[in-house]
Amino acid sequence: MSMPVPLELLLTIFDFAVHTSSLPATGGPTGKVHKDTEYPESQLQPGIIAHTTNPFTPLHISHVCKDWRNAAFSAPELWSSIYVADGSPSTPKLLLLWLQNSRSRPLDIIFRDTPHGSSGYDSGGTIVEMIQMAAEHSVRWRTFKVKLRRQELPMKEVNKALHGIGTPLLQTLAFSFNPADFGYTRPDDLWISLIANAPKLQELQMWSTRYPEHFLAAIPFDRLTCITLIMVRFQDGDLFWKALRGCKVLRTLAVSFGLRPEHITQTLLSLPVVSIPSLRHLNLIGGTALCLLLLRLHAPSLSSLTIHTNLPDQYVGRPTTDVYMALEDFLTRSGCQLLSFKIRDDIEGPRSERRLSPILRHCALRHLVDLTLGNPVGEDTLEMLVRSPKNDGLLQRLKRIDLQALAIGGKIGEIPQVAYATEMAASRSGDSRPAVNLASLTVGFMLRTQLIHEIRTWDEQVAEKGNLELDKVFYFVDDTECTRRLKDEFLYRDFSMIQRF
Repeated sequence: MSMPVPLELLLTIFDFAVHTSSLPATGGPTGKVHKDTEYPESQLQPGIIAHTTNPFTPLHISHVCKDWRNAAFSAPELWSSIYVADGSPSTPKLLLLWLQNSRSRPLDIIFRDTPHGSSGYDSGGTIVEMIQMAAEHSVRWRTFKVKLRRQELPMKEVNKALHGIGTPLLQTLAFSFNPADFGYTRPDDLWISLIANAPKLQELQMWSTRYPEHFLAAIPFDRLTCITLIMVRFQDGDLFWKALRGCKVLRTLAVSFGLRPEHITQTLLSLPVVSIPSLRHLNLIGGTALCLLLLRLHAPSLSSLTIHTNLPDQYVGRPTTDVYMALEDFLTRSGCQLLSFKIRDDIEGPRSERRLSPILRHCALRHLVDLTLGNPVGEDTLEMLVRSPKNDGLLQRLKRIDLQALAIGGKIGEIPQVAYATEMAASRSGDSRPAVNLASLTVGFMLRTQLIHEIRTWDEQVAEKGNLELDKVFYFVDDTECTRRLKDEFLYRDFSMIQRF
């Protein structure tokens, strides 16, 4: 029986269905941003899927009908991304099916544990069995990631399975085990072996920077294009920090620290400034610990900067603990020209908008194209974003603006008189030079009356003048949801940037 849809189109639909992000439904305001239970990595179920967050797999497709089963089983591209969660007894047979159906395709294999999975030595034995199965296909590995910190694993068996295997295609490596599984030893030799046998290695993800000198010497910093450091701490005499000076082609650096305040010692401040001329994208998450990196990094070619912080009032005004002061110092020292800037400060209030003002006026943002502000902002910020002779030269090239918490419009119950967001958008639209017109505007309004007034004014403006030709999203967010919808914000390259255990 022939299928009504051409096989090529059907496989394209299948690929989209299993390899597209699908975040769990939101169950109300997220509250504090650093609760592990609120993020996709903690909400996944045990088993095997084909995407970081999407639970829909090729197996689901194969259960629809015989034709779809034949189509799915004949498409190795549907089976070449393998996300293994937990070590239930039935999972090894499932993994074998995925490995067989992927045929000779390069493999992306990610092992991770979840709070929903079983633990204990029996589960650990099952995981080791699957690691052994995956190791038999190591010549096809393009990505190999292991984050198993909750499980109790027989590490001698893990070492035996992975030590010395060939990984000629491996480009991405991530590793994190429960330190208790190693006793008093470290798995340095295992990872040195994997790194040494991966001539194409370009990306590393690690949950620690505390490694001995011989281990760091084995890392090919000179050819890494992406480094992700999750929930780390730089300490006195940190060897890893100094090793970053060996980066020659690094384009992306993502680092998360704890959100609790930390004082930076003079010894840490005496660390050498690390210059990475090739760096393009910098993603930073953490509290005052961010200051160390901002004060000791030089990135003259940086084009994209994302920061998520929480700065208590008692740490304002000191360069070593004030993230905004350290950020301004970093932008001046680097002399970079940002095209994308995103920032969120969880300590919300009027102060955050005042602290943002000198950053938005910094010459490093003169050619900015994308701007996302997660802080509550008001009239002062909107005035700064209006294109006018008064703001000549300030943020003139913006194409996309995302204001996630606009606190403007007077008191609750008052009828708004001014459509601030609409007027700002109008000032950046209708120019005879399309390249300078705003292309996208997303605004979360903290007052419902202001939202209604903005929508009405926008519709009237479009009806009368027709000059607001851009993608627009207006929505309501009350003051208890200023840290809302963060479920995908910290999920970065398969793992949450704020989860360690």
